[in-house]
Parts: sequence; C-alpha cells; structure tokens
Amino acid sequence: MNQKNLALFQEQISEDIGIVTSKMRHADSNLSKHEYAFNYWVLSRMYSIDEELIPEYITEYNDKGIDCYVHFEDNKELYIIQNKYYNVEKSVSLNEVSYFLQAPLSLLKNNKYMKSHELQNIFNKIKDDPEYKIFFHFYATTDKKSKDIESLIKTFNNDSHNMPCLLSASYYGLSEIHELYFGKNYRKDVQFSYNLGTINKGTYSSLREIYGIEGIYEAFYIITPVVQVYKMLKDAEQKGYPLFEKNIREYLGDNPVNNGIVETLRSKEERKNFMYYNNGITIICESIKSTQQDTKSGLRMMPIANPQIVNGCQTVSSIKKVLENVNESELEKEYKNVFVMLKALVIENSEIEENKRFYSNVVKYTNKQNAISEKAFTSNMDEFFRIQEEFKKRGFLLLIKPSDLNASKGIAKLEKAELLKLANQTVSELDFHLTGFRDTCIPLEKLLQVFLAFVKSGFFAFTKKNHVLQQGKEIFDIYTSQIHKYLTVDNMIKLYCFYKKAEAEQKDSNDKRTPIPYYVIGFLGSLIGELSEKNIQKSLNIIFKDVKISTEAYKYLVAISKNYKRAYEKDGEGDYTLMIKRPIDENMFRFAVGNVNDIGEWKTISKWVSQCR
Repeated sequence: MNQKNLALFQEQISEDIGIVTSKMRHADSNLSKHEYAFNYWVLSRMYSIDEELIPEYITEYNDKGIDCYVHFEDNKELYIIQNKYYNVEKSVSLNEVSYFLQAPLSLLKNNKYMKSHELQNIFNKIKDDPEYKIFFHFYATTDKKSKDIESLIKTFNNDSHNMPCLLSASYYGLSEIHELYFGKNYRKDVQFSYNLGTINKGTYSSLREIYGIEGIYEAFYIITPVVQVYKMLKDAEQKGYPLFEKNIREYLGDNPVNNGIVETLRSKEERKNFMYYNNGITIICESIKSTQQDTKSGLRMMPIANPQIVNGCQTVSSIKKVLENVNESELEKEYKNVFVMLKALVIENSEIEENKRFYSNVVKYTNKQNAISEKAFTSNMDEFFRIQEEFKKRGFLLLIKPSDLNASKGIAKLEKAELLKLANQTVSELDFHLTGFRDTCIPLEKLLQVFLAFVKSGFFAFTKKNHVLQQGKEIFDIYTSQIHKYLTVDNMIKLYCFYKKAEAEQKDSNDKRTPIPYYVIGFLGSLIGELSEKNIQKSLNIIFKDVKISTEAYKYLVAISKNYKRAYEKDGEGDYTLMIKRPIDENMFRFAVGNVNDIGEWKTISKWVSQCR
C-alpha cells in the first residue's frame, strides 16, 4: 500500500473517531484523547461491537498490556487486543509486541490480572476448554515495525503455552487494518446447522461417494420435500442466521416469475409438477454428514452446516410465501408429494484464496444463467459494504443491493427521524437541508456517477454510467471501485450532497436544465487540478469545513456551469442535449471561468484555487 493511500486511510480513521467522539463523549470523558478513542474505533469497526457497550470492554490504554477484549461466547472465541494510535512515520518496536504477548498472558494464567476482573473470570472459565480459541491482536496505525516482529508472532503461534485451548497471535499494521476495514472483519457470526430430509438413498447422490468422481469440491444432488426447505428457512430466521447473505438474486416482491412459482404451489393439480417446472436451489455449505433415518418422519436426514443459498432465493421465498399460510397440522399432508431439486457444494474453508475464488464464481455463474446484470455482482464487494456501514453512522443509507430500498421502507418512523437528524448534522457545512427520510437514501450507482464526474468529467458521468459497476472496464477498475482511496466517507457524502443541491436548483429553474449538476461536480474536480489522493482531501476539506466557503464555492461552480452552457450555444456548437454527449471543451471551460471571474468578487475561491495548484 503506497504512502498516499496510507495517509488517506489514517485520515479516514481520524474522521471515524470524530464521529464516535461526537456521539459518545457524553458517556465517556476519556474520548477527548485520540489514543483512547482508537479503542472505540477498533472495537466498533473491526469486531462490530455496539458503541454503547464498548466501555465495559476497555481495560486500559496507552500502555504495553491489554487495551481491550472481546468475548464471543457462542463461538468460543476470546480476543485480547492492544492498540497503538501512531503517526505513520513512527515505528513499532519488538519490545512493545513482545511484552503484549508475554506479560498479560502470564498474569492471566496465574490469576493475577487486576485491571479487569471480568476478563480474568472469563479466562479462568475457558482456559481448559480445548474447543476455545484465544486470539492476541496487536493493531498499529503505521506500517513501520521491527523486522523481528514477524518471527516473534510465528514463535508464539507454534507454542502450546501449556494450555489445551488454541492460542494465536496476529499483528496488524496500517495496511493490514485497511484490508480488514474494507474487507473481512471479525464479528460474532451465527452458526447454523440443519437436518435436511430426503426420501431415501435413491433421492440423493454424492458425486464423489456414489459415482466416484474425484474433484476438489464435494457435491450432492438432493431431491427434498418443499416442506423441508420451508422449515429450514423458518429455523434460520428464528436463530438470526442470514441464509441468503451471499445471494445475488434476491426476492424482490410480486414480480411475474415469483407469481408463477406461487401459483404452481397453490394449485392442488399442478404442485406435484413443481420440481419439473423449477430450476432448483444451489447451496454452498461447510459440511454435509451421512444420512440417518428419522423414524418419526420416515425421511433420511442430512446434517448441513452453515448453508448459504447462492441461487434460488426466489424459489425459497416463494415456498415460504405459500406454506406459511397453511396450517402446521396440514403441511405434511398437503405437500407430501411436492419436491424441489437442491444442489449442495461443500467448501470447508471459504477464506482460502482458491476456495474464495471458487465460491465467488459459483455465485456469479449460477446467477448469470438468469441474466443478472454484472453490476449486481460487483456491488456485492466488501469495500462497498464497509462504506455502507460508515454512511449509516452518519445518517445516510447507501443502497447497494436491489432489495436495500425495499428494506429501508420497513425502518421504524423514530429511527428514520433520528437518521434524518444525523444526516443533516453531517452536511451542516453545505447550507443544504435534507427534508425527508428519502433524501438520506443514496443509490450506490448514483454515488459512483457523481464521483466519476469529479475525477473525470460531467461528460463521463453522462455517457459512461453503465461502466461504473462493470468489472473489467477502466472506469470501474481504476476509479469507481477505488473510491475509498480517493475520498474519505465524509467527503463522499458531502460531494454527493453538493450534486443534490445543484439537482434541486436545476429542477426549480425556468429552463429545468441549469445548473448542470454533473458539470458542477466535474468543474470542481477541474479547478482542483492534480487529482491525487492528498490534493483531493486537502482541497475538499477546505471547501466543506465552513458554510461560508462551501456556499461561495457552490455559487462559483454554478456560475461557471451556466456560462459554459451559454458559450457552447452561442458558438453554434449545438444545444444542451448535444453538449452533454460531447467531451468538455477546455477552451470554453477556461472562457467560462474567466467570464465568471470578471463579473464577480470571489476572494475565498480565488485563494482556494491558488492553494490547490
């Protein structure tokens, strides 16, 4: 990770800490110290701990021992954590990491850890359990470290420490924290197992066991009653397990395809043909054990661990829609001869790179058969989900998946009001007021279009919309998928609201065309000059930090946008419709800037432009 990206990410951490501090300072006076507030950042962003609960997990700070801990009892995991909020130029010494790995563990093993009786009690209860895992995590906001730290970590991990439970240490510098922040993080995952029923030995097959087909991944083809699928879904919902978490083709409501599935299941005459009409369900799971006969139901049961439906979500949701309205006592009788084909693939460790790639391809290609657009796969990237989480902490809902808009409608009125209030606080420096909850909902594709206008031009935003979420295209690979490397979350939101401000003015204008919102954003990027990460942040931070400055900047950009349009039409190049389909004319842009400078007094903006270049 290059130094520019490191500096930007550290600014993102600082920005997030500011959000935490403003929200929680009333409850924790120590948050005025950034090195202490970093504990909140780590616990909330890396381990998904609710900010209100964090104080009870912090043991100490600004020393060499344990700063905080997290206990996931259901998963039998204990995380012991040390955090260093350092300048990127500071180096972490071997002694700092060594002390953290040795001294606290020694105290805990000898029942002498005094800074948290709760942690000591937890340790005492779990230390002799061979199923428990104790992780020592060291976080530092710098990539500079002693070269011997890696060897120290390996030595620690190869030692049994005379304990039956697993002990494992990890070191995370700023680059590794970045990967966790925008990718996989540690959270309390719900484990789920379900005994899926099939009729007999003839209604399921293992490609490896029965047909002798050897391959990397075990696969099963199972004919199962739809009642079994319905019960699995209900069980997952009751236990809070996200059965469709990895799925792309989500259940979007009463569209024609779903209505067809529903009507087939409702028809007493047609439901027996359901398996022949339906493409079936694809599941990826961690394991499938051998079948066992269930005397009560007469079915052969196959225990499936942590299943994820990656294709067939509409089928499963439609089954639920019909069967949940049938009396429990009549389910088995009514749907006794109604089956669905289920393909189950076993991936034991989905975090191994090869397995992760296979998992992704299964999701992608099984859904491609149903003509799902490329952007649906792309928007499922971890980076966008992390940005979505941070948007919500600032009062905005980033709509990534097709169902996010529908889900937002179900949010309680009180929560909507709180989000709207928080959103207006976030953009208070822009003289832009969000009037309703709907204003807080930002479609991912639109956000990326605005960003594209900024880093390229309004022309690109108009003409390359279909590229912003299309993998393999330069627009996506170099720009839109890298938005977090150009902008902090605050500046993403404020840039988008700058666009929305221009859009609102455009709708109220006499010609309904000026100012041109994408041009306002594009000209902002042009005025900054070199669009490096450092220069972008410095420039936007100046504009967005104060109402007076942002208001003058907005008026200046609107004036340039209007002058550019007039100049284009005056020179006989064409009308508005033709103009937005052509690249920005640099000569006309400079003419528009000069014209605006001549007719107005722009002291703040003139100073800002000179600082940018």
